[in-house]
Amino acid sequence: MSGTVGVKPLVLVMLDGWGIRAEREGNALAHARTPVYDRLAGSYPHTVLTASGPAVGLAPGKPGNAASNYLTLGAGTPIEQDVARINRAIQDDGPRGLASNPTLQKLIQRVRPLGGAVHLIGMVSPGDVAGHQNHLAVLAALLSHEGLKVFVHGITDGIDAPPQSGILNLGEWLEDVAGAEHVHLASLTGRALAFDETADAASLKTVWKAIADADAPRTEYLSTHLDQCYAKGLNDDRVPPAISLNYRGIRRDDAVFLVNLRPDLGARMMQELIESETGPILSSVTSLFPLDGAGLDWVEPLFAHRPVPVTFAETMSQAGRRQLLLTESMVEKNLSLFWRGGINRIYDGETLALAETPIAKMEKRPDLAAADLTIEAMNAIKQGERDFLLVNFANVALLGRTGNMRATIDAAEAIDKYLGKIAAQVEKRGLTMAITSAFGRGELMTDPDKGTEWRGPTTSNMPFTLVGPGLRQTTSNAGLRFGTLADVAPTLLALMNVAAPAAMTGRSLLASADNFESAVSERPDSVPA
Repeated sequence: MSGTVGVKPLVLVMLDGWGIRAEREGNALAHARTPVYDRLAGSYPHTVLTASGPAVGLAPGKPGNAASNYLTLGAGTPIEQDVARINRAIQDDGPRGLASNPTLQKLIQRVRPLGGAVHLIGMVSPGDVAGHQNHLAVLAALLSHEGLKVFVHGITDGIDAPPQSGILNLGEWLEDVAGAEHVHLASLTGRALAFDETADAASLKTVWKAIADADAPRTEYLSTHLDQCYAKGLNDDRVPPAISLNYRGIRRDDAVFLVNLRPDLGARMMQELIESETGPILSSVTSLFPLDGAGLDWVEPLFAHRPVPVTFAETMSQAGRRQLLLTESMVEKNLSLFWRGGINRIYDGETLALAETPIAKMEKRPDLAAADLTIEAMNAIKQGERDFLLVNFANVALLGRTGNMRATIDAAEAIDKYLGKIAAQVEKRGLTMAITSAFGRGELMTDPDKGTEWRGPTTSNMPFTLVGPGLRQTTSNAGLRFGTLADVAPTLLALMNVAAPAAMTGRSLLASADNFESAVSERPDSVPA
């Protein structure tokens, strides 16, 4: 397929949160007016991609998420997620098991002679994205069995689990640790205030004061605190910090252990630890998996990062191709970290540009930073100096997390207009553009079984549309086969005549290379100014 894309750049537009679902109930995308997207999907070759379960390195039936799915997109192959590693270690009684983990043993050996306690911080949720309550329970029980006092700081979910399921999850967790005599539930806090990208500096300081200084409202039963929050209309993700009656804060020679599943979530909490006066007196600072963030290199992970063999970004750089990636600050890690195999680095010839997300005004400004991203994208298209341009519109994914159906509909409609601006330039200049999504959310905002609000990712398939000269209404000449997210990188590489590495097990979505090349060869001889 020599010279498939003759006019630079090849454009990839990511519409995160934009899944496929036929039912209209609870479907923000079905209620949104999206004439541009509808025209492109109806006029150009279009297919669907599997974006959940084993196709993205997760267990069967598990919804895909930003981390798993961007890893798969960038690697061109499913990448087994860290949750599987910790689950295997928990079940293993041998030297590779969790109890024998060298870093965990080092923590125990440091804390026990000093008489300190271990402060475990982690999700009280079965969500499997930011963390899992079973991991928190197992670690608490293991440390208690070693004779250590364990204070647990639970993070309630509300995003990857039903919005007010925290009270049930907490009850299950308490049953799991009932036999561990040295385990004490010290505090509860909602993830939006502490664990997520939405956490602002003021919230982080409030949460850390509760954990480090025992400076927060006290309650005899933290489950009562949850009930009171629900009565006020608060969901689990927005629960303000509260502490138990006898909790005394972090003291000299204590240890802090973040029970995480992602390198980004919870990282800012640990940075707050570093910046506080508590940091220097701790005997140990540990995390379940490596953290990504300034100053966090000294946090010791139980499990090391497993490098991805090769990524799209690295392959393009090695081929001498110039890349521009555009996204907004709140979802930066999707492109700066997961897209490039879980390691934060920029390759030769590659630029990552960020627009600032108006976090405090999200629901009132559902277009977020899309206008700035579109301006930069159109400038790059007009200049024609880049070989590849990725534009990440995360509006539907971010507004879908709020549970606000109207704002999510508005987000989809706003993005459709900006997609129209990019598409107009693509079609005018004879460029090739792929449109897809990493994971679903906006298409399912109501739990179909319970009828309650749902704000997590979904198991839906993702759309994939290929726009290009000679392809309009010629799907018989250039069909696209059904595929998975792992097929996107090999498809893009094929379009640019760059050989896909052997480690990319995904296959090009182009059903017929010869027919496709014939169709896209009908491009203009010159690029309009």
